[in-house]
Amino acid sequence: MIKLKHLNGLVLGTLLAGNVAYADFGDAVVGGLVGGAVGSVITNEVYNSNRSESTTTHRRHHKSTHKRRYTAPRNTPGMKIQSALSSLGFYHGRIDGEINSFETRSAIREMNRAYEISSNASLKPEARDALIYLGTLFEFDRYLIGRGGDARTKGRKIQTALKIHGFYFSKIDGVVGRGTREAIARYKAANGLSYGPSLDFEEEYQLISSAKQMNDKNIEDTIASLKELGAKHPAAPAPNSQDVQELKLKTVQ
Repeated sequence: MIKLKHLNGLVLGTLLAGNVAYADFGDAVVGGLVGGAVGSVITNEVYNSNRSESTTTHRRHHKSTHKRRYTAPRNTPGMKIQSALSSLGFYHGRIDGEINSFETRSAIREMNRAYEISSNASLKPEARDALIYLGTLFEFDRYLIGRGGDARTKGRKIQTALKIHGFYFSKIDGVVGRGTREAIARYKAANGLSYGPSLDFEEEYQLISSAKQMNDKNIEDTIASLKELGAKHPAAPAPNSQDVQELKLKTVQ
């Protein structure tokens, strides 16, 4: 009977709770600033209960319940660059932040050549900033068009739309809490809508669809700015065979 009660206690005492928090550009993205580091942190609270029992004295020893925090890899600028290159069709590898990997460098070279920025595999500072910004914009787009009728997906859509409009500055985690409700109230007041911290179906549709249009325009403008780098910094022409021969003769002399 003692062992049975002890086993029940262990089953009831084992809890698992997860809390996902996403940290992003904040105000800078909505304001149109290019660059910056985007980070994401996933925190899980894991409660473990362990038992050891002596075979001679039947004494029960319990390890105290405690929280262990796990941190996922940060959503680094390198990951943003890879994500942007992937969305543009130049990168097909893992989004791991390894900006100096062969696959990422090859994608950068492809983009530089396609946009006539240069013929090498390195990023100009302006191109780097634009790609980081694009990575965030493409992420916003994925949230805005996310499929599914669950509360978390809907919450991310609303938070992203409010952030694009400049009313929400916290984490895009899909949890519609106090901060999100206050942002909704500010958005509605600024646009002459009904009073309150909630959205009806039409208000929600207008919020998300207008944010999608704004985000699409930001993506188009940023891609255009990348292509303009090619006009400002034309790629150096590749040397022809005659130039190479003349250079070799000069070197020998």
